[in-house]
Amino acid sequence: MTPTPSATADRDARLERQLGRVLTWMVLAGAVVFGALSVGIGAFSLIDQLIRDRFAVTLLVDVPLPAAASAGTAHLADGAFNTAQVTVSGLSTLPRFLLTLEGATALVTGLLVSVTIAYFCWSVLRRRPFSRPVFWLVALVGYALLLGTVLGQGFGGLGRMMAAGELSASPIDGFWPAAAHIDPAPAVTGLVLLVAAGAIRLGQRLQQDTVGLV
Repeated sequence: MTPTPSATADRDARLERQLGRVLTWMVLAGAVVFGALSVGIGAFSLIDQLIRDRFAVTLLVDVPLPAAASAGTAHLADGAFNTAQVTVSGLSTLPRFLLTLEGATALVTGLLVSVTIAYFCWSVLRRRPFSRPVFWLVALVGYALLLGTVLGQGFGGLGRMMAAGELSASPIDGFWPAAAHIDPAPAVTGLVLLVAAGAIRLGQRLQQDTVGLV
C-alpha cells in the first residue's frame, strides 16, 4: 500500500523533530563538557602560574626572519616575526595581578557562554525557547564579552606591556616593544548577543500576547 502524501509529510516531520532533539542534546552535552573542561583547565593554569611564578604570555616583537627561512628554491621578499610566546618569571606584583585578572575574566566569560548555550538548549527541549532566564543569560553574556574585552584584555595588555618593560634593559631601545594587541572580536560578539537578547525579549512578549489564543 502506497503511503498517502499526508502520512509521508507526518513521517518526515516526526523524523525532523527527532533529529532536532538529538542535535540539541548533542549541543547541550558539548556545552556542559566544554564548560567543565574550560573551568577546570583554566583554574588549574591560573593557580599553577601563580604557584610556580611562570607566566605564559604573548608579546609583540618585530624581528626579521633568519636566512634559513628561505634556504630553498623560493626566496622570501620580506618577512618578520610579529609575536612571540614566552614564559616569564620574576615579574613584579602588578603585572602578575593584571595577567591573572585577564585569565580570570576569560574563565568567567567562557563559563557564562557555556551555561547560556546549555540552558537555551534545555529550554528548546522543553519547548520554551523564549523563557525569561534565557533573555537574562544572553544579555549577561553580551555585557560580559564587552566588559571582558575592555577590562580583561585591557588589563592583560597593560600587564604584558609591563612584562615587556621588565624584560628589556631599556624601555626605549629594548628587544620587546612596550605595546600590546587587543582583539575586538569578543566585543563585536557581545554586541551581537545583545541584539539577540533584544530579539528574545520580543519573542517573550509575543509569546505572552498569544497565551490563551487558539
